[in-house]
Amino acid sequence: MGPISSREEIVSWIDSCVLGDLRTLRLGIDGYYARADHRAPDGRALGGGNFLLVAGCCLALDYFGYIYHGGGSDEANALAYIEKFLVAVNPRYSEAGLLMWRCFRQGTVHRSWPKRIYVENDPKSQLILGADSAAGGLHLNPDPSLEGESFIVNGRQLLADIEVSFNFDRGFRRWILDESPDQAIERANPQALVLRPGDRRAMAQLANVRSWYQAIERKPG
Repeated sequence: MGPISSREEIVSWIDSCVLGDLRTLRLGIDGYYARADHRAPDGRALGGGNFLLVAGCCLALDYFGYIYHGGGSDEANALAYIEKFLVAVNPRYSEAGLLMWRCFRQGTVHRSWPKRIYVENDPKSQLILGADSAAGGLHLNPDPSLEGESFIVNGRQLLADIEVSFNFDRGFRRWILDESPDQAIERANPQALVLRPGDRRAMAQLANVRSWYQAIERKPG
């Protein structure tokens, strides 16, 4: 796909590719729940996709927030999107969206686990974080089966809420098409990786990749 050059292309990219990829992941999770033994055809164990789906949703919020708000930190951008569009779907996002972002976006993407919360100098105040992907599972709620205070995010429900926030009458889709500034088109495009000539390792790898292209046989015309 070439550069995004219109608001309509932003909407198409989000619906078909960003949300489309998350829907594909959800379909794979459905396959996990359809198999009672939770195993792949080759016998290896399957996971429920719990953290992966939540992390993917947080990455989408990262991108949407940048398109919508821009200019601020990743956290400020995401929270601006949450307050503008997700709170209309479920007011609990206003009550706990910041904690969800800090624990599941940062912790899950960088360390494979959501961060656990405790107040400084008071480790006994720990709040257990968990992710789920089951249909009808807990979302923005405590898990009564755990010993201790907890906070659960359900990736399936988070994705459903993000889809609603994109599509409802005054949602993100409509904002892009009718209200977004021209800068939103620029922000929706991929960022450039600018290499410094003095970065020898990166420049060497760039040369490797270019050599792969030069080595392939291309059909004339």
